[in-house]
Amino acid sequence: MTFLLVLAGMLLGNWSDVVALFGSLALLAGFVLAAAAFAVGTLLATGPSVRRTTMGGVAAVRNAGPTLAAIGIAFGDQPAVLGALAAVLLSGLAAALPIAIVLSGRRSRPAAPVDTR
Repeated sequence: MTFLLVLAGMLLGNWSDVVALFGSLALLAGFVLAAAAFAVGTLLATGPSVRRTTMGGVAAVRNAGPTLAAIGIAFGDQPAVLGALAAVLLSGLAAALPIAIVLSGRRSRPAAPVDTR
């Protein structure tokens, strides 16, 4: 929930910088990076497929906290840099969500309890 609140705040505060990135390769790079992180996280995890795909999903959605701290220190919270980060995080989320939806449909559903009255 915190990630979504931070992302929403970044998007609202830097909307014009995010829109300026449309047509650039930055959004495609974020999308490809998230899809590749999902694949690598899934391949490197051990155990059953549910655990491996969950680890892939965690790898795909990166922790924005350290990145925001680095932007604050190195770039003085410049709106253009914050907008670029928001756009890349949003494109990564756009890559991870469809993958998670497809994988959730492939997981087996638990059987309904049997009434033994």
